[in-house]
Amino acid sequence: MMNRFDIFSATQEPFADSRESADFLRMARDRFGVLNLSYWFLGASNDLPDRMTWLSTYDESYMAIYMREYSPLKDRAFQICFRTLLPLDWAQLRNSDESVQHIHETAEQFGVGRHGISIPIRDPGVGDAMFSINFECDDRLWEKLRQELVNSIHLFAHYYHLRMKNVLAARPVSAEFDLSPREREVLQWAAEGKTAWETAQLLGLSESAVNLYSSKAMSKLRAKTKTQAVAIAVKNAILN
Repeated sequence: MMNRFDIFSATQEPFADSRESADFLRMARDRFGVLNLSYWFLGASNDLPDRMTWLSTYDESYMAIYMREYSPLKDRAFQICFRTLLPLDWAQLRNSDESVQHIHETAEQFGVGRHGISIPIRDPGVGDAMFSINFECDDRLWEKLRQELVNSIHLFAHYYHLRMKNVLAARPVSAEFDLSPREREVLQWAAEGKTAWETAQLLGLSESAVNLYSSKAMSKLRAKTKTQAVAIAVKNAILN
């Protein structure tokens, strides 16, 4: 059974650096009585692995293999987690396709437990994060523990992300979310009320090309609609 851990009995100051945040993660793992904890900060763009931050209690050899062979760019867990915005039980993924099965099989070879939950964290203007908790038990016990873990770890995940913000701010995260000039142009015209067809005429592009640039901008800004992408871009001074 998982140990109780009052997160607010710990220091609530922002982490001074990544070493302090990693030490706190290991301490939290032991206090929760789980196998592993993991925090991913994905940055403002899902196209730039070098902008990602990964802190976890996993075996370092496994972390190196994961980044080399998979990374969030190839891991469907991230796509599904951020699509639902609800805590994701790893059991929902394990048999979804061969690539996911291979990730889980590799992880288990390095001592990563069979069961886990991943929690998406959306932070507009800062970037997305995902916090995971990993547990080892048989399937029947997992059914009993799963909800307790969700209830206990959900608040902790957001608390940990808040304490990470100073550490993340010290990293070279792009203020422009890495939009290309064309992607910014398309959003600029959308902000001025132009349709895709009108934007195509203004820029000398096809309407399908304009829609493609819009789609890429939406993806980078983690927006569900073009209107939302424009709002995020305006808020973060991406547009003129």
